[in-house]
Amino acid sequence: MQKKLEIENLDSYIVTSEDNIWYLTNITYKPEERPFFIIIQQKNKPILIVPKLEESHLNKIIIDCTILSYWEYPAGKGENWFDVLNDVTKHFERVGFETYIKVDLFDHIHVKEKVQIDLVDEMRKVKSEFELRQIIQTARYCDKGMGMIFESAYEGATVVEAFSLSRNIQTKLIQKKMFDPITTSLLTAVWPAPTSAMPHSIPNLSDRLGKGPNVAMSYFRINGYAAECERTFFLTSPNEEEREHFDNMMRARKLALNLIKPGMRASDIDTEVKYFLIKKGYAENMLHRVGHGIGLGNHEAPWVAEGSKDVLEENMLISVEPGLYFEGVGGYRHSDTVLITKNGCEFITQFPDDISSMTKTSFNISKIIKGIITQKILKLS
Repeated sequence: MQKKLEIENLDSYIVTSEDNIWYLTNITYKPEERPFFIIIQQKNKPILIVPKLEESHLNKIIIDCTILSYWEYPAGKGENWFDVLNDVTKHFERVGFETYIKVDLFDHIHVKEKVQIDLVDEMRKVKSEFELRQIIQTARYCDKGMGMIFESAYEGATVVEAFSLSRNIQTKLIQKKMFDPITTSLLTAVWPAPTSAMPHSIPNLSDRLGKGPNVAMSYFRINGYAAECERTFFLTSPNEEEREHFDNMMRARKLALNLIKPGMRASDIDTEVKYFLIKKGYAENMLHRVGHGIGLGNHEAPWVAEGSKDVLEENMLISVEPGLYFEGVGGYRHSDTVLITKNGCEFITQFPDDISSMTKTSFNISKIIKGIITQKILKLS
């Protein structure tokens, strides 16, 4: 970070987002209304500004820094967060900030020149070996979560049954002493047809699984590191039209995977897939981009979307999830956590994805377990 400040001619950089502070310091907390700040200086050690209430919780911090506290939110003159912070920054000339800093925070900080630039977000795009190990571990649990959904799925099963499965994963993490409640979130879910046509809707807990394309989701963040896996599956044998839509979703997915490699513009991947599906007659059946970055959260840069400026690099992680949606019928979408490798890409989540494995009448549990265990690198013709 200090090297980046020198390049950008900034004498300091102020970070206030929860994930970015965690990324830089390894402290876990919930800010509520009380803001936290870390000030990275070009020459001196960082300064962490926290509410008094949280000061004693900072024994997890892994960097050498100065810790300052403010009294409360709000507080009297001289004891507010901005009084403490402005006393630190009063000698700074050119200060950088995250572009998404809250307006009320931004306006209370007084420095000669403010520069909005996302330095930490850029660092987070490319994963270290440690981060990759953590995310691969989370991906294994995503696969297990998907396996539990498939084993428990049946015609007439309620939505709440799928939601409740994540408790089994939580129990396993607690038993292995791997559970940090602040940086861990676990979601197993199924959007039954026809609700699966609206991926960001929330089905009623009493809705039941039945015919048509159901979409299963396993979204996990374990001790700060995320992964995701989604699958479209059928509880009855899919008809000809359903097979056609599934096949075209898979072809769009394969096209995206074939394009992924270092140096590729993320926007070009999304454009190629979009025009492929338009040519297939699906112009009115697309709702979203091909994918997004995965790391500390399930949605972050790089963005695999037409308007994106991101260029793929080795050791980035993205989702690949082109989808097709039919109102009143259902949706077709697989999603995997995918690693950008030196020459292409590799699945990190490894749950089976072919239509035979995705059909309840032919679910083969031994095949599914084998697919979860086996590490497989994409080799696409």
